[in-house]
Order: sequence, then structure tokens, then C-alpha cells
Amino acid sequence: MIFLKSLLFIVWNVAIGVSLVYLFNWLLFNRKARYIFNWRIPLTPGFLVSKRDWLFTKAKDILHDYLNQATDYARKNGYLAKWEQAIRDIVFEKVSFIEDWPLIPRSIKLQIKGRLAEAAKGIASSLLRKLVPHLIEQWRVEHMIEDFDEKFSIEFFYGYFKQYVYKPLIYIFMGLNFLIGVTNMILYLLLSIF
Repeated sequence: MIFLKSLLFIVWNVAIGVSLVYLFNWLLFNRKARYIFNWRIPLTPGFLVSKRDWLFTKAKDILHDYLNQATDYARKNGYLAKWEQAIRDIVFEKVSFIEDWPLIPRSIKLQIKGRLAEAAKGIASSLLRKLVPHLIEQWRVEHMIEDFDEKFSIEFFYGYFKQYVYKPLIYIFMGLNFLIGVTNMILYLLLSIF
């Protein structure tokens, strides 16, 4: 009878190991939010499910925000306007050698520096606000994001996870916990004898 009780250690340890791997799988790939008494269980939906959806939503939002800023020239608080102003400031500082030119009045030197800086800002504005949106439209970047969204569905990731991670983890945990269960069974038998 004591031997039969000791066999439960093996069953119990293997069940714990398999349950841990299943819980790991569930925390990564649970597809929808779960609730207990109207409280959402943390980490649901699964981590990879939520992060994958967040990533593609964020990519689309960034693309639309960029295109909106590129068409709105009056917007002065966006990052495109800040980049243009940064380029203007950098060029204005880099052409400070103009101040060393002899025989030219200071006001003309400042005008030359200002016009060079504004020209650089205009080139940057043309690149950022015209060329990049044209390339985005020509290369159909938004459609590419949607295609990647479809190609890299959660089933795609789950297939590779199941093949290369989940099944080997199940076997490893079953083996390790079987050995731990055998060790616990032997210890139980030794303790029950003495």
C-alpha cells in the first residue's frame, strides 16, 4: 500500500510539469481576455497576441501620423516641423565660417547664413513632406503593413512555437518531473521504512 501511495509522487510531479508548460502556452497565446467575477484576469489576452496586435496598430498609427504631418504645413508642434527646424539650426551653426569673411558687412553675413539655413530647411521640407509620402504611396507601404499583418498572424507564430518550443518543453518537463517524482518516491519510501 505504501508503494502505491509513493507512485502518486511521480504522477503528481509530471502533472505539475505539464501544467506549468500549458500555463506558459496559455499566457503567451490566449486569444481573448478572460474574466472572473467581472474582473479581467491579468495577462489576458496572451502576451504575444496583445503585443502583435499592438505592433501592427502602432505601425499604422505612425504611418498615418507621418502622412498627416507631411500634408499640414501650418503645424508647428509636430516632429516634422521640429526636424526641419533642427536642420535649419544645424546649418546656421555650421556656416559660421561666413562671419570670418573680411570686408563684408555683418548684416549681409547674417543674411547669407539665414538664407543658406532656410535653403537647407526647404530641401529637408521637400524631402520629408513630398518625396517620402510619394515613396510611401508608390511602394504601397500601408498595404505592405496589412499584408504582413495577415502573413504573421498569431497562427503563424503559434505553429512555430508549438513545433520548436511547446512540444520539446513538454518532453523536457515530463522527463525532469518524472525524475523528481522518482526521487521523491524513493525518499518517501526510505522515510516510511525508518
